[in-house]
Amino acid sequence: MANLKSIGNNIFSRLLIFTLISFFLFFLFDTYQENYEKLKVLQSSLEDRQEEVVFLQNQIDDWNQEISDLDDPKKAELILRKRGYGETGEVLYRFEVPEPVTPIEETLKSDRSKSLIEYVIDYMIGKEGE
Repeated sequence: MANLKSIGNNIFSRLLIFTLISFFLFFLFDTYQENYEKLKVLQSSLEDRQEEVVFLQNQIDDWNQEISDLDDPKKAELILRKRGYGETGEVLYRFEVPEPVTPIEETLKSDRSKSLIEYVIDYMIGKEGE
C-alpha cells in the first residue's frame, strides 16, 4: 500500500512539474514572439529615421554651403539671380508656363453635357420622358 502511494505521489509530482514547465515555456515563447515583432517594427522605424537624418544632414550641408557662398561676390550674385534679383537698371522678364490645351480632336470626341435649351426641347418633344 505504501508502495502504491509513493508511485501515485511520484506520478502526480512529475505531472505537476511537467505542467508547470509546459506553461512556463508556452508563456516564454508567446512573449518572445510579441517582443520579436515589436523589435522588427522598431528596427524598421529606426531605419526610416536614419534615412531622414541623412536627408536632413544633406540639406543642412547645402544650406551651410550657400551661406558660405555669400562671402564670395560672384557666387552671391549667382544665388541672387537664381532667386529673381537683378542689378540696378536691369530689366528682368518672368514667363509663366501656360496650362496645356486639350487638342480639338479630343474635345470633339468627348461626351458633352446638354445645354438648358436642349433639355427644354427634349422635354417638349418627349425624348426626356421616355
